[in-house]
Amino acid sequence: MQIHLSQHGPAVHRHRTQILHPETLHSSRAFVQRKAFSGGDSSSSVAGRRVQQAAAAASSAAIDDEDLMQFPDRWKWYEAKFSADDMPDWNPGRFISSTQQAPHWKLVTFEAEISRQRVPLRNAYKAAGQMAVVRVNGGEARHLHVASPPHPESLNTEALFLCKGDIFAGETKTQKEPTSVMAEVQVLVNSKEAPEVYNMGPDDLISVGPFQGTGLDLRSGGVLAAFRYPTVVIFASGPGVATAAALIASPSGIATHLSPKLRSNVRLYYSAPNRTSLCLTDKFEAWEEQYGVLVVPTTSGFMDAWDGDDTLVYDPETTAAFILTGGDEEAEAAALEVCKEAEITTIVLDTKPAAPPVYLEGTPKSFLKFRRDPGDASAAAVIAAGAARNGIEGAADSVQSSIAEELAD
Repeated sequence: MQIHLSQHGPAVHRHRTQILHPETLHSSRAFVQRKAFSGGDSSSSVAGRRVQQAAAAASSAAIDDEDLMQFPDRWKWYEAKFSADDMPDWNPGRFISSTQQAPHWKLVTFEAEISRQRVPLRNAYKAAGQMAVVRVNGGEARHLHVASPPHPESLNTEALFLCKGDIFAGETKTQKEPTSVMAEVQVLVNSKEAPEVYNMGPDDLISVGPFQGTGLDLRSGGVLAAFRYPTVVIFASGPGVATAAALIASPSGIATHLSPKLRSNVRLYYSAPNRTSLCLTDKFEAWEEQYGVLVVPTTSGFMDAWDGDDTLVYDPETTAAFILTGGDEEAEAAALEVCKEAEITTIVLDTKPAAPPVYLEGTPKSFLKFRRDPGDASAAAVIAAGAARNGIEGAADSVQSSIAEELAD
């Protein structure tokens, strides 16, 4: 729509079809006629009230029962309801155990709700590198590094079946409570960053919120393809070792499934200030036996560990590197220096997560235009504002054009 202003008032050129109710046109004309017979009241307050009356009359147009397009919230008729979208973001958990890993570091294990009937996909734990959000006894929400892998889809088999709403032969379709599926989650906790989680016990109440972040990016660089990068080196330090643990054990079907058994060589260079600061040491042997991942712990930095490893034979073009430092910029820079010297160019950083996923819309695109209803309060406000802006003489045109724009949008 193009509007040209002149001394005689606004001239409106319409380039779209206007769908107006007869009642709306009648209300607009009646308003202009009342203005003409009134002799031009100069009072702004009286004019404002009349503008509001015209807008209210326009917004309360009668609905034609035979025209389905006019019904309020018609777009909701075709809106898809995704599983667990109406469920609360926070779910109760249950404390299981905690083990001391190093000074000021504990591995805390708790149960969390993972049922797809209770936890929507956007809130679920989907990829290694995501952060768990936990509250203890209703306190502050803490973001924690997850050391356990994302849960396999097989745990949700029953819940996913029930999400479809199917029933067995001879069964009566009735309202049922959503299925609950509890699974263990392990987090690496620092006593200074989350003291209440660090000191948590069986008597504490724990709530688990939506997992944050999108996880590690294995797709954009092609690292997900085991045949393309048969050699993988992982540089981890601090809480980054928890992300490394989740990455190594990620099951098939997960976006961060590393497939270490399908690669020729996977090594984890784990740097810590001293031997007592190493965490998850009880898992090193299991990683090598079950996944073929060799752990090279070091207390002298990534460069010394790399130079001291004479058993690694690699091709820079077919080698991918993971740098998992938990946000420690100095450690990340040291690992990048090793990659530069080793001429490894394919690098996955925990500070550069994967692109956010694109979720389906609940409303078909062809019905999005019906989200705004002419009777909506926002439409009435637009009409009133347009009438006040264009003056009393142009109120009828403003009412009509505003309603047409609302219907077209």
